[in-house]
Parts: sequence; C-alpha cells; structure tokens
Amino acid sequence: MKERKLKLADLKQRAATETALLAVRLPGQTMKEIRDVARTLNIRMRALVLALLNEGLDAYESSPSAARNSRRRTSLR
Repeated sequence: MKERKLKLADLKQRAATETALLAVRLPGQTMKEIRDVARTLNIRMRALVLALLNEGLDAYESSPSAARNSRRRTSLR
C-alpha cells in the first residue's frame, strides 16, 4: 500500500484540531495558555516535522539510512 505524504496544510489542520481539543479540556484558560500547553506537548513532533521539512521528505526517503530502516521494519513484521 502506498503511504500518503503529509502536507504542510495537513499538519496545520492537525495542530488547529489538537488546540481546539485542548480548549475543551482546559475550560477557563486563555488561548495563550492553551497554546502554551499545546506547544509543550508537541515539542518533539514539531521538531521532527521541521527537520523533515528542512531536509526535504523526498531526500530523507531516498537516503540509505531510510531504506535500511524500511527494510528493517518490513523484516520485523
């Protein structure tokens, strides 16, 4: 099955959805406080996304280490 590549618009929509869910869970908080919580929870994900965007997802996928990891994941199934 062909995997779908994430687009920047998809990532922005996901971030907006997660922030809205936090707003429901944290009633009485300001949007700034809610965004701070969202930012704290998503530091690792944001760092990964930025790294992939900066390096270029296609360059990452064509790298030898990505191919090696892909084979390793396939053999573990």
